[in-house]
Amino acid sequence: MSKVNDIKNMKRQQKVITPSQVLTEIIEERKNVDSKEEINKTRKEEKKVERKRVSFDLRTDLHKELKMQAIMQEKNIYILVEEALEKYLNEKKS
Repeated sequence: MSKVNDIKNMKRQQKVITPSQVLTEIIEERKNVDSKEEINKTRKEEKKVERKRVSFDLRTDLHKELKMQAIMQEKNIYILVEEALEKYLNEKKS
């Protein structure tokens, strides 16, 4: 019984850390930050944009191409979609 109690006590004493806190600590500890992480960190520092989750259907061929472009450009899919929408909307305003 005492081993069980010891384990329970150890669990209670463990510090609870959120995933974002862990990632922040890891990034701060790393000396050499590769370009992708540096770009993402800079993007986060520049401006915190409020986002709205949306859901819509895409043709599978467009989705596959979008995923490939995201991988090649080392960007997230939502960033590519935002950039394309901004470009389209700016053209429509002109």
